[in-house]
Formats: sequence, C-alpha cells, structure tokens
Amino acid sequence: MNITPLAKLLVQRPKTVILVFTLITAIVGVQATNIYMESDLATFLPQDDPTVQIWGEIDEEFQMGYNIIIYVEADDIRNPDVLKEMDRVSCSPKVNKFESDKGEQDGVFSVRSLAYYIKEENAKPYVIGGLGGTGKNEIPDDETLISRYLSRMTIQAMKGTYFTNTYKVAVIIIQLTNGADFDEILSGTKAAVEHRGTYYSEMTVTGTVAMQNAIRKISMEYFKIIFPIAILLVSAVLFFFHRSVKGILITLLPTAYAIALTFGVLGIVAPQLTILAIAVVALLLGLGVDYSIHIMNRFAEEHSTEDKIEKMEKILRSTGVAILLSTITTMIGFASLMISSMSPMVVFGFACAIGILFCFISSIILTPTLSVILNFKKNGIIPHWGKLAEFIIKNKRRIIAIGCFLAVMSLILLPQTKTDVNYFDMAPEGIPELEKLQEYSDNFGGANFNALLIETDSQGLTYPETIDAMYDMEMEMKNAGIDAYSLASEVKKVNDILERDAIIERIGSFVGVETVIFDMVAEAGLVDEDFSKTIMIVYIPLGISMEETESLVNTVNSIASAADIPHNGQVSQLTGQDAINVAINKKLTDEQTRSMIIAILLVLAALIIIFSSSVYGFLTMIPVAFVLMWEPGFLVALDIPLSVVTISIASIMIGIGIDYGVHITHRVREEMARGLSKTNATKIAIEKTGLSLIEAACTTIAGISSIFFINISALQQFAMVIVFMTALSCIAAAFILPVFYDFKFVK
Repeated sequence: MNITPLAKLLVQRPKTVILVFTLITAIVGVQATNIYMESDLATFLPQDDPTVQIWGEIDEEFQMGYNIIIYVEADDIRNPDVLKEMDRVSCSPKVNKFESDKGEQDGVFSVRSLAYYIKEENAKPYVIGGLGGTGKNEIPDDETLISRYLSRMTIQAMKGTYFTNTYKVAVIIIQLTNGADFDEILSGTKAAVEHRGTYYSEMTVTGTVAMQNAIRKISMEYFKIIFPIAILLVSAVLFFFHRSVKGILITLLPTAYAIALTFGVLGIVAPQLTILAIAVVALLLGLGVDYSIHIMNRFAEEHSTEDKIEKMEKILRSTGVAILLSTITTMIGFASLMISSMSPMVVFGFACAIGILFCFISSIILTPTLSVILNFKKNGIIPHWGKLAEFIIKNKRRIIAIGCFLAVMSLILLPQTKTDVNYFDMAPEGIPELEKLQEYSDNFGGANFNALLIETDSQGLTYPETIDAMYDMEMEMKNAGIDAYSLASEVKKVNDILERDAIIERIGSFVGVETVIFDMVAEAGLVDEDFSKTIMIVYIPLGISMEETESLVNTVNSIASAADIPHNGQVSQLTGQDAINVAINKKLTDEQTRSMIIAILLVLAALIIIFSSSVYGFLTMIPVAFVLMWEPGFLVALDIPLSVVTISIASIMIGIGIDYGVHITHRVREEMARGLSKTNATKIAIEKTGLSLIEAACTTIAGISSIFFINISALQQFAMVIVFMTALSCIAAAFILPVFYDFKFVK
C-alpha cells in the first residue's frame, strides 16, 4: 500500500488537516445532544423472554400503570392539620388537573391517600348512632371524629397500604395511566409538595417513576463531569512520563475528537443509553490515548531521520500498522458483546467498537500533524529500564512459572465467583427518592411489582373450588414466608363458607374499580370481565441480596407450578421487576462465556491472518489467556460479582490484552526483519515498545479511575476490576509475552 501521499499531506498541510477534521467532528459530534438515559432494567431482557412475555400479557389485560408515591412522615398523621396538608397536595391542580377524567386528559387516573378516605367518610350523611358523617366533603377539625372514622372497617382494611399502624407514616399514591407524561406529572407533583402552604409533615416524592427519573438525571450529570475528571488524571500521567505540555496536547486532543465522534454517531443511531455509557467515556479516553502515545513516542524515537516525509512514512508503516492491527483485534473484542441478547450490552459493544475505530482514525490523522506542528521531542525517561529487559530475558522460566501458578490458583476459585443484579448497586448513592422507596418497602411490604397470572375457563373464577385452590396457594406462600395477595383473600374476608352467588357478587365489585396494588395499580381491578383471568400479587422486599431474591422467586414458581386450579386453571411463572432481575442474573454467566469464546476465536483468526502465521497468532494471545485466567481470582478476592455492568469485563480485557500483545509481536518481528537476533529483538521490544505499553496502561488506568469519583457502586466495582486487569494485561504483554519469543520453537 502506497502511504506516501498521506505522509506528505500530514507533513506539508498539518493545519489544513486539523481544520477539516475539526469541522467534520463538530458536524457529527453535535448529534450527541440527542442522547438520553434509560434506567429500566427490563431493557436488559429480550422481548421473547418468558418473563417479559408474561409481564406484557398482564400489562395488556389489566392495564398496569406506574405510580408516583408521596411519602409522608409526621409525629401523628391523624392530626387534622397533617391530613389537611395531605388533602391540599392531593387536590392540587398541579397533581391532578381533571379529577374525574380517569386520566384521559392529564394521565392521572386517581390520587388516593388516608386523607381522601377520611373525607369520604366525613361526606356521608349523618346517621343516628354515629355510623355516617357530617355531610361535608372536607377534613374535620374534630380529632374524635377522625378517630371514629379510622376505626371503621373500610379504613382499617387500608392499614399497611396507605398508613402504618404507628400512625407516623402515610403515603399519597398517584396512579398514572399508560402513556402518561411522567416527567410533567412528576414535576407538578414536586411543585405541589414544595408549595403546599403549611409544613406539619415531611413529604418526599418517591416511587418507581420518581426513582428512575432521579437516576436518569444524576447519570446524565455524571456523564458530563466524568470527562473533565478523566482528562485531568490522564494529563497528570502524561506529564509524569514526558514532562511536557506538548505531550499532553498531542495525545489528548485526538482522543477527545474520537469521543465526540463516537457519541455523535450514537446520538444518530442509538440515542437510548444506559448506565454503561458512563463507562464508555472513561474507557475510550484511557484506551484512545494509548494509540497516540505509541505514534508520538515513535515520532520522538525516529529523531535521527532528517527527511520529515521519510520519517512520517516510516512511522506509519511501523507503528501505524501495529495500531491498525490492534484496532482490528480490539474492535473484534468489543464487537463480541453485540451478539448478546441484552439490548444495552449490544449498544455498549457497538459504542466501544466504533469508539476504538474513531480513536485509530483520530490518532493516525491528528497525532502526527500535532507532533510536526509542535516539533515534539521526548523529555521523560525511566532510569535503568534497559537493565529490566535483560533481567526478564535471564529469568524467563521463573516469570512464566509465577504467571502459571497465579493462573492455577485463580482457576481454583472459579466456582466461587458470584452473579448479582442489584438495582441499588446500579443507582447513584444519596438519592432521596431511592432512600424513601426503601423505607416505603420496609413499612408497606415492598416497592416492586411482582405477580402470577392465573387463567381458567370462562367464569372459572366464580366457582368456590377455584377460590379455595387460589387461597390455598396464597396460604402456602405465606407459610413459606412470602406475602401474597389475590381476589381469593378479598372473597374470604367476606365469606368463609363460599357460595357461587356470593362469589360473583363480591368479584363483580372489583371490575371497573381502581384497586391499589403494591407499587403498581390495576385500573380494571383484579379480574377480567369474563371472570377467567386474575393476578396474584407477590411481595418481595427491596434491598435484599440476589441470592435471597432468587430463592424467593424459585419458591413462588415451585408453588405455582404445583398448584391445581380447577376449570382448566393455569398459573404462570412469576413476573415483575424482581423476577426480571432474577432472569437477567441467570443470563449473566452464559452471556459472558458466549461473548468471550466468540471474541477469542475471532481475534485468534484475525491474528493468524494478519501475521500470516499460526505460531505468532497463538503467541500474541498469551497476554489475553493469562488475564482471563487471573480474572476469577481477582473477582473473588475483591468480592465483586458479575453484574450487568461487570459482565463486559472479559471482552474488554480481550480487547486491551490483544492491543498490548499486537504491539510487542509487531515490534519483535520488525526488529528481526532488520536482521537482529531473537534475543536482541526481544530486548528492544521490551525496552522501546514495553515502555510505551507501561505508559499506555497508566493512562488507561487513569482514565478508568475517573469512575471512582461517581457514587455508583456497580460502576466503581467495574472500574476496580478494569484497573487491576489492565495492569496485569500490561505485565503479561511487556514481561511474559516477550520471553516466549526467545524460545527455540519460534522462528
């Protein structure tokens, strides 16, 4: 390939090249404004997954809608002033503009609270004996009246749903219709709480809608601040190695352009990102700088070549080719994530793959031109680095033995690695909405919606034997320590001795009546109009470990599969937010294993083709092999489970390890082609390229370390493993791989 025209262009027209590339980057990069964050874990499951399909069927049949919850705390929520305050917020037009439209115009189906039901009781006509109310639709000032209303069965039945038995906590539940403008309603609700006039209670807006909105907002803020933090950390590393501001500019600017291009493309083709997108910024900044470092260092290394065009050609043919090879293999490593059945993982893999491609393009175009304009010369040096190369060659067998010993010890720990999909670990810490949702779960039995779909023949739910069978299933769950709720509970409250007429009358009262169900609400009640479908709500606490959650879900599914429901009754497996989390958790190990195997095979094939040698192809894979074997040991030692975030680490390490390995292999072959012996070629590879790898690894670690500045536990775990694995990849490539080239079987 004739690269002379490119070398001439970069040397003779560097400013023009930079200007044109800047314009292209600006045009593409502005599309990044289209990006938005998605915080729903359900997006990690494919639409054909059984858990998702059952959820969709329940959603379609029972019109499940999200809730906004106002968490109310007071010394005594029975205080008339507190109840009036709750009523004032509930009736605010900022919360519910059209009270009687059932959400058709404003998306708010209903607003219910203890204050609402106290008003209902008080609005009843006066009846002798104190069974009615005052006839006024308002909160009474008389505390005796309030106590009387609270003692009535209709309100007592709501204890644990709208208020606690301590009378210190209550909730206002705002039921939203499907397709409602969540952001607008949430904003209005917060405004109503903030400007409620009196402050006899402490009110916090929470619920799934509020929590996901808060996570999206804070994630976008982190997304914006992580870039400057990463730049500062990487700049510090670059200054340490080069003692020059020039070195910082030459390596950082191309990477910044690449990141702008990457997110500009994402804004066009895949604007919906997840929490993983935060890691993309740090990852690309750390890895992208590596390419520029290799070119910049080679530019300084070739200082003896006077002809600038000849010098540029030499750099492009040597280091430029090595970077191209590492780009291809690194892209394969990241692209392996795109075979995942999890949509966010596909987008993450795509973002990293095109990001690495843009890093290559930017470094090839901008790094040489900036080096020419700034006349870069290397100032920094690590003393006695050459002696280290000799030490490695002399002790090659010991080094390999140590690496193999650590690999064996790590593989022994492989069965102890864990998987965990913990939503709280994926959410930024210190979010009031999340903290109050946890308190809501503790006080009211949970905050995630989980349900079983029960189907029978037409009218099947109206028969006593069906109700008895459902009630027995419900009791079996409660005996296993799992709280559950269904229409069988409601029917049993009224009539222990079941008769069909009584059942039909009782169930009929559910149809068309809004019934609060956990964190979600069924607009059409607990049963369909044909009396053939219903749902059983299952309560799983928030904040418990994935092992505990999976155990509860498995217990529910076991009871459901063994249930004998008359009239051709069928009970689905559990679905809902916790069930979806468990389903994702089960897929993690398989997803990582599959993407890792495919990445290894594709990368190996690419290396064999690139080097036209199976020996060099397999040898270049050595750093990857060692790092992948070391990974389980570090996961266990650091007590870090595989999650939807850390699942990508294996593919990332394949990309990084191959990147480093390619540079060493290419330099060894280059020096041998010049007539040097294998031993001398290996020493030069360690002295020259190995030093660049150390610098590249340090910048990668610095870029990834910016993640530690954001309060998201799962991402911090991700960063910790990447930091350790990057260091080990560098060690494996710079110290272990070269010694293999000194063996006799390598020609």
